[in-house]
Amino acid sequence: MAETQIRTLSSAQYRNALGSNGNFILKHGVGHMPNNSEVDVPLIYADYYYVEALMRYRNARVTP
Repeated sequence: MAETQIRTLSSAQYRNALGSNGNFILKHGVGHMPNNSEVDVPLIYADYYYVEALMRYRNARVTP
């Protein structure tokens, strides 16, 4: 399931083109849906957790 999520977030639908959208990695982030706050915007903490997930996935595949 984690691999599917990473692959989905890495697709053109969710990942910004290099150098676009203020240099954020991901697009369509949501900060707080019930308050309609930060909806469909790039979020720095979304990028952070995305990179964290990529690193953990890579390390899990490399380490026996």
